[in-house]
Amino acid sequence: MHLVNSPIRIAIAGGNYGGLGALKSLYLNLLATNPDYDGSKQAPPNPNVKITLIDRRDGFVHYLGMTRGLSQPDYARKLWVPYTEMPWLQHPSITIKKDIISRITPTHVELVNSSEHVEFDYLVVAMGQSRNAPIGVAASTRSEYLQAMEKYFSAISDAQTIAVVGAGAVGTELAADLKTDYPDKEVILIHSRELPIPGPFMDEFRHEAVRVLHKLGVKTMFGQRVVDESAAQEDFSLEHVKHANILPELIDSVKRNATLVTSTGAKVHADLVFNCLGTKNKSPLIHLPSSSSDAPIFSSSGIRINSHMQIDDSKYPHIFAVGDISNRAAVAKYAGAAVKSGNVAGSNIAKLIRAKGERVELGNMGKRRGGGGGVYSTMKLVLGEHNMVIQSEDGVIPPEMAAKMSSPDIKLSKALKDMAIGKFPTQGR
Repeated sequence: MHLVNSPIRIAIAGGNYGGLGALKSLYLNLLATNPDYDGSKQAPPNPNVKITLIDRRDGFVHYLGMTRGLSQPDYARKLWVPYTEMPWLQHPSITIKKDIISRITPTHVELVNSSEHVEFDYLVVAMGQSRNAPIGVAASTRSEYLQAMEKYFSAISDAQTIAVVGAGAVGTELAADLKTDYPDKEVILIHSRELPIPGPFMDEFRHEAVRVLHKLGVKTMFGQRVVDESAAQEDFSLEHVKHANILPELIDSVKRNATLVTSTGAKVHADLVFNCLGTKNKSPLIHLPSSSSDAPIFSSSGIRINSHMQIDDSKYPHIFAVGDISNRAAVAKYAGAAVKSGNVAGSNIAKLIRAKGERVELGNMGKRRGGGGGVYSTMKLVLGEHNMVIQSEDGVIPPEMAAKMSSPDIKLSKALKDMAIGKFPTQGR
């Protein structure tokens, strides 16, 4: 192999679906390139490439399953997979830096716990969006995660009345999971609007979700905003909330022994409250000046990118953004789409490196899911183990058909396959 004077430096800011999708693509396109590579062992060294994954966590977290994880301890323990269980990440060209990202510039990534900057020739931004814990997952190691989950399991077990505030997809699924697995507990879902699931969805879809919630026994209080919340005991706070200004997931939204007052004057006394009030973006960390004041790099819908997953600005052809942090995920967040966007970004970086400055045709992400020009988006809402409400581009799927399309493990096995857990990846798997 021809050795260049200095290796190409590729940084990936954030792991999980998008970041690991990009890293796996880079592995296959830049490292596992020998004709005899078949996935039976580690790809040979490549001194011309240096890939750095920056992640504050020590593993992959299957976020899609977090609401189910809160109601099923055995399932929860499967949701965090340490990077040490991914042998391909131990490649000599790959370095994992466990740290919090404090700033991204056009040339380097800055870290909270190190004065060292991660310089790059190419960058993939895969930091997702932030939710308060527990859905956002405050832990940085698997052991911390398991300890935190045991506290939640104990609190849920002790509670008789559980309130979930916010009936977006996460809050609605959490209420359904809790009531499914704890049918004797009172589960109350409170939402400021008359129907759940904000966004470009049909009212038929929303009404079907409400029907399933009521069938499960979830009490709904819609059209009521929580205007006051007092908790007699709050013991879920974390010691490391000093970084919560850049990582809202370090703030726990769960409260015990709370009294909620709604905009209608109703009072709800709950032993446990889960606040599921949407996401926050990572714009404070992105320091990438735009070429035009009329077209900022980061808007409320995410980082502006083109179909190649590159930042849509002539100043940054070397920077890509994948998954929820990009504006292509503005309507709804999908793990599968994040993995695919990471794959596209990694493949395109490899093409640019091999092209050595010559023009090259880059791969495309394709149209957005549910973005075929119609009024509505698509969504699969998992309401407990046996119920699914699906809106496709053609309308709401009948309940009997939707139930047959459900994934019992909420696509955990597929995610582990996508991440090549316990093996070396090959093209197509």
